[in-house]
Amino acid sequence: MGKYLKSIMLLLSLALLMALAACGNGETEDVEGDTDEEEADEEELSGDITFWTASLSGDPFDGYFDELKEEFEDMHPEVSVTIQDTPQNEMEQRVLTSLTSDDAPDVVNLNPHYMSNIASQGGLLPIGDYVSDDYQETYVEGALESGYYDGELHALPWYLTTTVSWYNQEHFESAGIEEVPTSMPEIHETATAISEETGNTSFFQIINDGNVIMEKMSTLAGDDYIVEDGTAVFNENEKIVEYFTTMQEMYDEGLISQENAEGGIGTAQELFMSEDISFLEGGITFLGAVESGAPSVYENSVAGDPLNDPDSPVNIAVMNLAVPANTDHPEAAVAFAEFVLNAENQLEFSKTAGTVLPSTVESLEDEFYTDPGDSPNATGMKAGAEALSTAEVLIPGTDNNSELRNLTHDAFVDTLIGNVDPQEALDQLAEDWNQSFSSEGIEISF
Repeated sequence: MGKYLKSIMLLLSLALLMALAACGNGETEDVEGDTDEEEADEEELSGDITFWTASLSGDPFDGYFDELKEEFEDMHPEVSVTIQDTPQNEMEQRVLTSLTSDDAPDVVNLNPHYMSNIASQGGLLPIGDYVSDDYQETYVEGALESGYYDGELHALPWYLTTTVSWYNQEHFESAGIEEVPTSMPEIHETATAISEETGNTSFFQIINDGNVIMEKMSTLAGDDYIVEDGTAVFNENEKIVEYFTTMQEMYDEGLISQENAEGGIGTAQELFMSEDISFLEGGITFLGAVESGAPSVYENSVAGDPLNDPDSPVNIAVMNLAVPANTDHPEAAVAFAEFVLNAENQLEFSKTAGTVLPSTVESLEDEFYTDPGDSPNATGMKAGAEALSTAEVLIPGTDNNSELRNLTHDAFVDTLIGNVDPQEALDQLAEDWNQSFSSEGIEISF
């Protein structure tokens, strides 16, 4: 059981996980195999509903959503669906603004951080009373957790990505490396061996806005908390201290590029394409830019397991579907969300997108994931699907999440470039987190 889920249970005694009523698995009889009462309810659905997607416009998505809309409207003639796309980085503010206007959507595509912020302001409908708990086990366990805020289900999981490793196979072979490393000492040894062969830096740690570092800290902690009842304890964890120390040592030794201080995925992709780094952790979409920008490097790229103990949890990134609180048609909105999220439609969407994973167990059992082929992207899809067995939402969507990310980003970068001792950096970071939790009145464990 994941640390975040355990903390919810400790705080609330029991969080009843509610989930989506099964809409089908690709067979006609399953899609329509509801009880007579449920069929009668479906026939009564009516209203005009609007679905906001997040950065999913143009080819190949327009055709997919056109067919989805047409099929749902055929099933429910009294419902009319309008699908509109919004840039991902504008979605949170647009939803919040719409709540005080007549322009609010009925179903919206959100990440968990946006979801929790909007839910904290009363902007999302708690949907536990609208969906059946019988559907709970059809989702990947870690994905459903992302839809909870304050103990209530506010969203259902749609498409996912998780952490895998990416490496330059030629560089690994020339250095005599046969397996991806699974510990800090092994990462250090692997980077040293490769740099001795290539003459270049070899490893990159994606930082982004600090979220990746927080997730890595939680992964390294394993079954131990990094925060207990609103008090940071990660500075006492030997593996986390070792992580900060190893990154600083590798940077100082020239195994990590000076450009790593910027920490963005775009920088990592550029260095990987120029063969100035040889391995890193990233999402299954990492090779997108590499395939078009450096085809020869792409062909030599392979995905592997995350760079940690096989039993350690890894983060799962989720995009959810939620229903704004001021919808005029909650039943139709939830029914449409159920339809988008059934196993058949999730599988088709994942095939259309090509670089995401579905959130239903049934979809992941399709040969598209179990036997995807040998292309570099296919190895990423297979490794990502396998990683979901230990994946969970590692960092909860607290009100101070943005501040925690910023604090962590700055502490890690200062440590990386040698401005501060690793233990001192972690001690100060823990103190800063504690102040943030205290000022917000947050007592949580994860």
